[in-house]
Amino acid sequence: MTAAVVVTGIGVAAPNGLGVEEYWAATLRGEPGIGRITRFDPAQYPARLAGEITGFEASEHISGRLLPQTDHMTRLALAASDWALADARVDPKTVPEYAMGVVTASASGGFDFGHRELEKLWGSGPEYVSAY
Repeated sequence: MTAAVVVTGIGVAAPNGLGVEEYWAATLRGEPGIGRITRFDPAQYPARLAGEITGFEASEHISGRLLPQTDHMTRLALAASDWALADARVDPKTVPEYAMGVVTASASGGFDFGHRELEKLWGSGPEYVSAY
């Protein structure tokens, strides 16, 4: 069975731009988005450079009840998905429940969450690990 796939909207959360316009403008200017690591102290690692996304305020894009349940990467993916729907001019409330999909990609999604949960597991035991 072959199904038709149509890309109608794009949302981007990248180190060199949030949103398609910002990302594409930075790309055309040759801005790579790679810089010194600032989210944690990289002193114990050989690499000191990374493609960190800055300027993203999750609470501007994600409902308050989802913030404690989601990882930084998941928040970026949710915001980019909303941007893709807006780019496609689609209101999800007007589309049948299973009539469309949103595809996201990440090199290492959920890392912050996973790291915190491993610290809880190793430091306090399995009863302190989140169900999420």
